[in-house]
Amino acid sequence: YMNFDELYLYCYYVAGTVGLMSVPVMGIAPDSPATTESVYNAALALGIANQLTNILRDVGEDARRGRIYLPQDELAQAGLSDEDIFAGRVTDKWRSFMKNQIKRARMFFQEAEKGVTELNQASRWPVFASLLLYRQILDEIEANDYDNFTKRAYVSKAKKLLALPAAYARSVM
Repeated sequence: YMNFDELYLYCYYVAGTVGLMSVPVMGIAPDSPATTESVYNAALALGIANQLTNILRDVGEDARRGRIYLPQDELAQAGLSDEDIFAGRVTDKWRSFMKNQIKRARMFFQEAEKGVTELNQASRWPVFASLLLYRQILDEIEANDYDNFTKRAYVSKAKKLLALPAAYARSVM
């Protein structure tokens, strides 16, 4: 993708639409003061955040298949090339680039969070769980010192089990 606008459009088609289609299934709480548009925007943001997280997690796997889903203009601005990606070089430039990509994904998660409390009560827990668990993948990329070439970032079973009560607590507030 030449730039983030193109990557965003890809994320919209493969995951944002899933978020949008989920809103009628999950339902908006009858007492929600939020506008329907804001709930849909939050659902779209969650889909975008999840797909961006997938892309960041899978950089190495995708590179081994000859694919790069990262914005080319931002790679160039960071002083990185496709060759750096295919070679799997974890450098200071790569770390800086990844920090910015993770920051953007977290902004989408933050936007998504605003809408979860507006969903029907029964739908909040699974959505919060998805959000918290996927966001933790970003933490794992950081914990791996941004080596998403040779290390696959994943959330351990123990961390998943710890996240579920937190998601439940957030869903009943």
